[in-house]
Amino acid sequence: MELPLLSVYGDALNGTFTYSNPQVIHWGSGSVSALAQELARLHTKRLALVTTASLVAEEHSGVVKRALGDADVAVTVVVSQHSPIAQVNDAAERAAGANVDGILSFGGGSSIDAAKMIAVKLADRDGRAARGLPHIALPTTLSVAELAAGAGYTDEAGNKAGMRDPRQLPDAVIYDAALTVATPMALWLSTGIRALDHAVEGFLSDGLHPFSDVMALEAIRRLFDSLPRAQTAPGDVDVRTENQLAAWFSYTLSASAIGLSHVMGKQIGARYGIPHGVTSCLLLPHAMRYLERRMPDRFALLAEATGPDPAGRVQGLIGSLGLPQHIAAYGIGEPELRKAAGELAGKYVAEDLLNIYLAAL
Repeated sequence: MELPLLSVYGDALNGTFTYSNPQVIHWGSGSVSALAQELARLHTKRLALVTTASLVAEEHSGVVKRALGDADVAVTVVVSQHSPIAQVNDAAERAAGANVDGILSFGGGSSIDAAKMIAVKLADRDGRAARGLPHIALPTTLSVAELAAGAGYTDEAGNKAGMRDPRQLPDAVIYDAALTVATPMALWLSTGIRALDHAVEGFLSDGLHPFSDVMALEAIRRLFDSLPRAQTAPGDVDVRTENQLAAWFSYTLSASAIGLSHVMGKQIGARYGIPHGVTSCLLLPHAMRYLERRMPDRFALLAEATGPDPAGRVQGLIGSLGLPQHIAAYGIGEPELRKAAGELAGKYVAEDLLNIYLAAL
């Protein structure tokens, strides 16, 4: 579970700030060329490549392999949406059988989360309690799973679950926009809204977090500016780099993983096959409207980045990008949403959660 970065004790402003993003982040078109030096730095030569079925056949996978330097891919494992735990465990067994000494993830959040878990599972298997196997992430979406020590997966019953371990944080991230041009535009834009969700809910999280507030507001400004331009010019790698930078800024030590929109989205996402980015498109504006009544002062600050009526501006952006806005499109009705709200009730009462779901129906 993600925690607030800075806490308030009594009336005094005090706290502790701890960096927990990956140690090295490269960005810009062509930055995959840094892969060989990162592998050498991490003393890694036999890799498990964790990716998706679509990317295995993509020409960019060849670009990645040519950038390995002295390292080789010993085994390639494919993980599907929401990282089913059975696939993660099978991938860990295959990687162990290939005697790998490092992990390379190439894909979106599911591939990266699976790779994080595999890195720790293999380390535990080898008795390396202090750290996971070296892991370098090459993201092809804007979900920023690569920036978090938590990893989500789907259990055997189809429910979303998570694993948090500081050893899961990747050692390096390479944001090479040239490797993302094959990512379908709907997926690219919806994960961009996921990044917006990170920024908004991190900004609205409990406690004080002055460093990440600055980054979150800048991420919001950049996403509002650059996502529509990516839609207009799908092949412009400079614009995609701007998208990636904004997504990075959205999750610079964020408490958003326990934010209202995130938690509600995870509750229905894996169960009904809705991608993470799409759940943010469906729920973020409605969660914001609910939260605005509780924290009007924070929303006044948020409006400096979004313009007046932050929830309305977010909903307008989602609509202008042609992204999904209605839960009913996924075959879900009030009975399923009532069940989801009841299961989530705790910090928020079930009726409030249901009303948010229904507003998105």
